Amino acid sequence: MIGRRLDHYLIQERLGAGGMGEVFLALDTKLDRKVALKVLPSAMAVSETRLQRFRREARTLASLNHLNIVTIYSVETVDDVQFLTMELLDGTTLTKSIPREGMPVADFFDVAIQLTDALAAAHTAGVIHRDLKPGNVMVTRDGVVKVVDFGLAKLARPDSAVGSREDTMELLTGEGKVLGTVPYMSPEQLTGRSVDHRSDIFSLGIVLYEMATGERPFKGATSAELHSSILRDTPRSVHDIKPELPHHVARLIRLCLAKDPEDRLQSAKDVRNELHALRQEISIGSSAPEAAAEPPRRLSRLARYFPAIVMTLVAGYALWQLTGGGPPGGSPAVGIEAQALLDQAELYELRGSTLENLAAAEERYRRALQLEPDNAAIRGRLARFLTEVQANYPEADRPESVRELAESALELDPQNTDAWLALGYLALSRNELGAAEEAARKVMRLAPESPFGYILRGRVHVRAGETDLGLEMLRQGVERGGTDLRPRLALAWALWHNLGRGNEAAVEYEQVLRYAPNSPSALNNLGSIYGQQGRYLDAIPLFRRLLNLTEDPEAAFNLGNCYFFLDRLEEAIEAYLRVLEIDPDNVWAPHGLAEAYEKLGDTERSRPFFERALRNYDRALSASGPNARFLGSRAVCAGKLGRHTEAIDAIHEAEQLAPRSGVVLFNAAQVYALA
Repeated sequence: MIGRRLDHYLIQERLGAGGMGEVFLALDTKLDRKVALKVLPSAMAVSETRLQRFRREARTLASLNHLNIVTIYSVETVDDVQFLTMELLDGTTLTKSIPREGMPVADFFDVAIQLTDALAAAHTAGVIHRDLKPGNVMVTRDGVVKVVDFGLAKLARPDSAVGSREDTMELLTGEGKVLGTVPYMSPEQLTGRSVDHRSDIFSLGIVLYEMATGERPFKGATSAELHSSILRDTPRSVHDIKPELPHHVARLIRLCLAKDPEDRLQSAKDVRNELHALRQEISIGSSAPEAAAEPPRRLSRLARYFPAIVMTLVAGYALWQLTGGGPPGGSPAVGIEAQALLDQAELYELRGSTLENLAAAEERYRRALQLEPDNAAIRGRLARFLTEVQANYPEADRPESVRELAESALELDPQNTDAWLALGYLALSRNELGAAEEAARKVMRLAPESPFGYILRGRVHVRAGETDLGLEMLRQGVERGGTDLRPRLALAWALWHNLGRGNEAAVEYEQVLRYAPNSPSALNNLGSIYGQQGRYLDAIPLFRRLLNLTEDPEAAFNLGNCYFFLDRLEEAIEAYLRVLEIDPDNVWAPHGLAEAYEKLGDTERSRPFFERALRNYDRALSASGPNARFLGSRAVCAGKLGRHTEAIDAIHEAEQLAPRSGVVLFNAAQVYALA
């Protein structure tokens, strides 16, 4: 096969083989990218059963869009050769990544959380893997976990019982062998009983056990002995082998390995959320003795609602103080009830800047303020939070509310760093760079170990054109932030939106997704970078994934843009309309609809949307002050409506604000072409 061309795929190298086919490295000559190409051997293609299984793998993969599941690009037949093309993974299998003594604690959690997140996504889509093992898990050079080889997967259909007798018989080949890998099979697989998603939970427990200890929980010199061990033996406790792991890891794995599916943890989401909570415990050294703890299903009740948070969230307000967000000792203490609300707000805020999360966080901050209206700490926290809301969803009267809250907090406590940050970001939004830098320096003096003063000052210098100094400040913020991902998100934003350095920004967003695979900001922005680079097929799974997590209008808009540039205009219009269903006042969606209808040649529909988009941008600019993104998009709309002088004035202002932004430069090219 080496050197052979299958349509526009040039096969270059053999990567490996498995029971369901050979895998090759191939060059997609149309898109000039390397892909993994999985070929079903001709000898197997004559078997209708195996051919159906191969096609089922393709359908299964195509139904899944998740960072930690290998992405399928296409299913092809060329000259009677059946093959599918997938993303090329640069890494190694989990089998080769597990040391003899088991993985270090940090690596264990890093891999385990990504693995369970992938399994949870598959189960949510109705897909049962049925052959989960370390050999079917890849770890890329960047540390991203990818679950592969869904050749034995089963699609659970609403109209058929999961694990029916027909499905069980499907496990037998013509040679009488049981499909799957025996050391990782569940008791119900081995005995031919009905199989559902909980069978994957058992296999996951075996993989986690091996990751933690370096050895398998069930052993046997022969196949029969191994069968017997899986069906009857109770494995040695993980804690006895690896005492440095939190006690509850042993309990969690034990629950995954229960012989009866009814006694196991009932979903991969539960396993993932418990792992999140346990990593948080170990990062602050607060693992409680096993005898004094609740059962794992109840350990992380809050974590179940905030699965994207990978930072230390226990005693969230204490964390905020450590990172410089909370007031020093001069502010009055917060009462227990208000403190609980602040902690909940912090959890929602850290989950990501979606409408849903921001609304939930604001509601809790305001309830805390109602309980203690004269508390400087709460006033400062709310003021600082509202600047983030304003940056994402501007409103005309919000900045004045922020100023009042921040100034009243500083009257009560002049050293309140949250209030200084709020005033600094207000000044930055109005391009008052001197005032913004003064606020940043104030925060740096009051809380020198906090990343947030450095982040604000870095953004000021980048805005002022002092790129090297600005990036140095931002990187110092990232270093001080430790496990807090917000400084890295700020660095990525500056690299991309302010400096037009998309490749560097993509690296930062990919790092965020390594630790927080469900980060809305990282998914949206990395997808947007891919889109700007023309990598629409890479961007679409990121936006779809985010929309599977939450009804996020920005993700829906970005998805519409990808379809637009792929000339899939009906799908683009559907995505833009979905934006308006989620957020009827969305700034961007009318512009997208106008462009899509124009591209379809329907000027009667496009013009009203261009006019509506202009009004939206004017409203947003009135609320936010000078903003390069709004100005650039407004200029394009004005140009489309034939108002060229107005368009050129707007694009000149946008270029002055962000002279190296790739988005603004593209808008400028559009405006000048139209004029």
